[in-house]
Amino acid sequence: MSWFSILPNSLIVLETWIVRLFILLGVLTIGPWAILIIYDLVLYIVRAATYEIPWVGGRARGRQRPRAPSLAERPSGRPRTFSLGGTISSGGEDEQHTGFKQRKSKLGLSAKSPDTVEDD
Repeated sequence: MSWFSILPNSLIVLETWIVRLFILLGVLTIGPWAILIIYDLVLYIVRAATYEIPWVGGRARGRQRPRAPSLAERPSGRPRTFSLGGTISSGGEDEQHTGFKQRKSKLGLSAKSPDTVEDD
């Protein structure tokens, strides 16, 4: 460390502990993810190997290989339909405007212009 240090020689111990702290934090951050990836890889290899063993694996029991779920086909075999249809509304534009006109007449507003209110 002494060749690459920018600190004076009296602070080498502090620098060493700081480096150890960052290495520990790196191991704590990356370690669990590395363990999970290694576990997943080992599990995949074990399952693939045991499928091929005639007395233990799925082939001996007459089972099919596991398949990933399909987005195009339901488990029943019926194909899925995807569409980008419009949204469902309570009514068309005409019905909405009719409702607005009815509300205006109940409130006593003029039907000619929506912005003006007549004072009696």
